[in-house]
Amino acid sequence: MQKIDLTQSIARDSVVERVSPDAMTVVYGKDAGGASLEGTVGTAYRYIIGDIKICEEHCVAFMLRFYAKGEKEARLVYRFGLLPGIKTRVRFDLSLMDNHTIYTTRTPGLLKLVCHGHRIDMDEVEKIELGIEDTFHDVRVELSDFYMDDKEPAEYPLPDVKLVDEFGQWKTKDWPGKAHSFAEMEAHVRANEGPTAYPFQGWNRWGGYTGHKIKEGTGFFSTAKVDGRWYLVDPDGYSFFSLGACGVGGLYSGDRIDGVEKFCDWIPDREGEFASLFSESTRRRTEYMPPEHSVGFNFAAANLMRVYGADYKARWKANYNHILSVHGLNTTGSHPTFREGDMTSPPIPYVHQIGMLFPATKELIFRDFPDVMSQEYRDNAVAFAQQLVPFKDDPMLIGYFMRNEPEFNFVEDIVIADEVLYNPYPSACRAALKAFLMERYGDIARLNAAWGASFAGFDDFDASIRDASRISAAAEKDLREFSVILVREYVRVPAEACRKVDPHHLNLGLRWSKAYNADMCAGWEYCDVFSINCYSFDPTIDMDFAVKAGVDRPILIGEFHFGALDRGLPATGLKGVENQQERAKAWRMFAEKCAEHPYGVGVHWFQFHDQFVLGRFDGENYQIGIVDVTTQPYKELTEAMDETARVIYEVRRGAVPAFNQRPKSIPMIGY
Repeated sequence: MQKIDLTQSIARDSVVERVSPDAMTVVYGKDAGGASLEGTVGTAYRYIIGDIKICEEHCVAFMLRFYAKGEKEARLVYRFGLLPGIKTRVRFDLSLMDNHTIYTTRTPGLLKLVCHGHRIDMDEVEKIELGIEDTFHDVRVELSDFYMDDKEPAEYPLPDVKLVDEFGQWKTKDWPGKAHSFAEMEAHVRANEGPTAYPFQGWNRWGGYTGHKIKEGTGFFSTAKVDGRWYLVDPDGYSFFSLGACGVGGLYSGDRIDGVEKFCDWIPDREGEFASLFSESTRRRTEYMPPEHSVGFNFAAANLMRVYGADYKARWKANYNHILSVHGLNTTGSHPTFREGDMTSPPIPYVHQIGMLFPATKELIFRDFPDVMSQEYRDNAVAFAQQLVPFKDDPMLIGYFMRNEPEFNFVEDIVIADEVLYNPYPSACRAALKAFLMERYGDIARLNAAWGASFAGFDDFDASIRDASRISAAAEKDLREFSVILVREYVRVPAEACRKVDPHHLNLGLRWSKAYNADMCAGWEYCDVFSINCYSFDPTIDMDFAVKAGVDRPILIGEFHFGALDRGLPATGLKGVENQQERAKAWRMFAEKCAEHPYGVGVHWFQFHDQFVLGRFDGENYQIGIVDVTTQPYKELTEAMDETARVIYEVRRGAVPAFNQRPKSIPMIGY
């Protein structure tokens, strides 16, 4: 173990108020301020460990930044969140510096920790700095007892305080609409009772628009391109713009309580009437991560059960279908819950994500990118497609996403062929890349001349090579070209397998995390719709990127949201605005801008319920719901959804301009 002397820390865009070797109070500047952790550069220890307390009323997005020598911007960052006012022990695993993962496991009190940027070796590091993401004001933080060690902390102590009330609400804050009694909570729940019906002129039972016939109906959802504009078409042949909400089951999240049970006013007996609302599992977040044990208890479901009793699931289905339809949401978005084991056709069209079991291979190239040239990948794709069998004849199913947010794409401008060469595994991808180069150049001398390299022979490509695309412009050109081949194969193989099983429904793509790398658009031709998740105020920027990259398919936004700090939760999520009124503006501008775009065919809000204040399974605790934990809709947001529903099909046709009042934003508090 080696202690870190905080008196040696160098503040950047921040003010140190008090400091001793063991403790420091720092006011981080709102523009991503930071303070160095001196003595950590060059360390051979695995962990940096210390205690952090936020002296504010909301969460903060922290950044552990790794700066390479001579570079002004951090090459790699660990971004993480902590609860306000709670002294929390954190440990930073320096083995993650190789950037092999974006997601990490949690320790008690920690919210979500993710890795962003590019791999960096310790001998390349000039400075390690602890700071914050941009925020809307300076942030006071107390740091104490920082040290380095090869062992994890023996314990993660937390204070004995109550932060969550019996309904799953944040205790330390009050706001309009907060439930202060069972009667108020029950009133919130029962206010959602009503029929499933669209109260909008010209809408048919699918949520399509009878004022705009596109083609003869096929009995299933389909697509059409008319006069340069892409459309979704409902089973009767009418224009359909998909306005949806993800996680509509809402009761899937399993609010995580292990290690933080003492923060809750009420957790029932695990063997009593609420036993079904507990979840306990040991699972891998993704194929390459270690298994993580967690325990959850679902407060939103508990509230419903306390109102409706054992029949709460059926009553809740009726309630959420009423909430969706009455506010113009004609799609149950990704991650529904109750459809598993219940194949009765729902009253609202839905999408299905089958990608929780996306075909992998035993050996992965980088993060979750499989050995896509292998027979193993092809065989697993065939098995993967069988998940569609129960859904293939349901006319209410719009289509399916093959997966959500491939994790390799979070590395900006990634060259997958670089990762094939860096990974020492003798993969089928490596063999195919070697054959590609041999066919292109014939002999190694020609390749060396083109690349400005000095390989002894093509067998040199059997060894690990780091950042091969940086050798020269010619090397980058070749490796990017082969990367496109790999990404196309990544899409093509499962897409063709799915088409054989289900010829009726739309393949909605992969819900890419962001459109900023043209290589990742490869394979679009094997899908019926190109889907991206877009955390921006205006989706047309990402949509235009995809179109310029060559995508000629309808574009669906699989996720977006906006959050504020004036109700219920201490973090905004991935796009922050000042208050609920601004959330309403943000919805209208985003949804209607998508509809105005010639390729835009739908937007799905993430997510239906607010997240748990202490963090869902991975630690997200965002105020991003259409409804809160007591299933009370956010009135400002749902009224904006009503307004959009009234005009959306006229906007889609170009007869009415999209809403264009940009909301007042604040920097996000998200991780």
